[in-house]
Order: sequence, then C-alpha cells, then structure tokens
Amino acid sequence: MSQKGRLAARVMAASKAAKIAKVSRLGIIASALLTFMIFSISYYGQKVGNFTFTLDRLALESGMTLYDDIDDKEYKTKIIADQVANADGMTAYCGLRDNEGNLLTPFPVGDTVCMPDDEWLTSIDGPNNGDNYLAYTFYLEHVGTKDVDLQTTITLISASKGAEEAVRVRVIFDGVGETYAKLQSEGGKSPGDPEPLTTPFLGITTVMEQTFTRYVPGEITKVTVILWYEGEDSNHNIALHSGGVKFEMKFTVTRIYQNNDD
Repeated sequence: MSQKGRLAARVMAASKAAKIAKVSRLGIIASALLTFMIFSISYYGQKVGNFTFTLDRLALESGMTLYDDIDDKEYKTKIIADQVANADGMTAYCGLRDNEGNLLTPFPVGDTVCMPDDEWLTSIDGPNNGDNYLAYTFYLEHVGTKDVDLQTTITLISASKGAEEAVRVRVIFDGVGETYAKLQSEGGKSPGDPEPLTTPFLGITTVMEQTFTRYVPGEITKVTVILWYEGEDSNHNIALHSGGVKFEMKFTVTRIYQNNDD
C-alpha cells in the first residue's frame, strides 16, 4: 500500500470517520471504499510553510547577520524557506514508546512515513525538504563589535483549516533540538496535555522563545528548522484538506554591552 493510502487508514481511525451501522453489506463495502478514496486524497493541497527568518532593526544595527551557506557566506537580513505543497502526514514517533511502554506509532523505523533523523535534516545548508516536510538550515553570525543579548521568537503568522493543531515545529540550535506543538485538543488521548515528546506552544500564536546571553563578536550559531504534519495527531484528519500554516522566526537584540560592563 502506498504511503498516502497507509496514512489514510490511520487517519480514518483517528478521526472516527468509519462509523457505519445498520446498513447492507454492499453499502458497507461501498461506503468504506468511498471513505478510503476521500482520505487518500484528503491532504492533496495541504501546505507546509512557508517559514521566514528575519533580523529586526536593532539586531541588524548591532551586527547580526544571516546566511544559508557556510562555505559561501552571502549576508542577509531575511531568508524565506518556500512552502512544501501537497504534503501528507509524517510521524516522528517511529520506534518510540509512551510512558506506559506502548508504541506511539505502528510504523517501524525506516518506513517511508517516518521523519528523518536530526543528522540527516541538518546535513545540508539551505533547503533540505522532503516530499512531505520542510527543513531549512541557516546560520546566525555576530559581525559587530560589542557583546549582545539576543532573543529569538517563532510566531505563527497565519493558519487555515485548523492546520496549526497538527503541525510540528522542530528547532535545532547547534545540534540540540526541541519539538513544539499545540496542546492536545478535545479529540486527543489526554485533552489539555502536551502532545507526546513535545514542548507546548507558549501561546496561541507564539511557538517558542530562546535567549542567547552575551553573544560575542565572531560567534556563529547553526539553526535548522523543520515543519511537518504529525500523522499520529488526532487533528490530522480530513478537515485539514487544503489547509496550511505560515511561521516567522525573528531575532532581536535585548541588550548591548558596553566596554565597562561585566
């Protein structure tokens, strides 16, 4: 069975769309076939991205810069990672278990629906998208003359069809990654709790914030951002058809150290 078909079967169970009762055997078969066809095409047109990475005015004036090729530095104030159109669900849970020892997905490690590992996702500068996920690696460098405190914030700019409920945002700073997601909705296994192995969004539109204290001239940080729709999320269902999300990651300077500052 194709990736789209196998994920369709999982989505059918998650969304409880196959409730058929008191109908003829022929009607059951026809309805099941129709439902399978609908779910097989339900994510055609679902979009992952785009994602914009920016420096604000103070960060720019303090000497912060961005580029997406470590071997050919082309300094930028904004980088746009193009969207992935027609994205099906993927899962980051292959081979992983919950606190009770239950597998989080039936798909084994190496299956085509499994997200690649961090080593692969961070191995290519610039875009490293798959058919169903967005991955982008860039660099933040301090080319100014004074130490600064930096803050970065990821914001959900727009969303449609409830796509933000099933999306995952993974951010990797210098090889250390964290995955962010909205809290489980009413359709989840534990409504109001974090999704398995994720950190909850900070707010309705704020995904995460991180501070870099005393960022010194010459310092470089490698950043990789990954987006995908988690196929094991209860919100990954037919309602997401043609939906999409857009995010922005902004860097700002919160303090500029003077020569006599400790």
